[in-house]
Amino acid sequence: MDSRYRPRPHILEEEVDDDLVLYDPSRESVTVLNTTAADIWRLCDGSLTLDEVVERLAAAYGTSAEQIRGDVARTVGRLVEEGLLEE
Repeated sequence: MDSRYRPRPHILEEEVDDDLVLYDPSRESVTVLNTTAADIWRLCDGSLTLDEVVERLAAAYGTSAEQIRGDVARTVGRLVEEGLLEE
């Protein structure tokens, strides 16, 4: 998984309590990310491959990359579908 993802340039973000709120003004839509999804969002800055994102999260959470790879890929896929991330 050597794809790299980054936020679309027009997406606005704001931290609210333990969540990260993303606002897409072009769609007038709001997406709320929990702590784990927000960690994925922050690592998807265009500099890391998806495998590198998985490896960093695995190290941070003290688990194996294999255990979280599917969840990370699904979260990134959802963020792409919602127009928040781009490859």
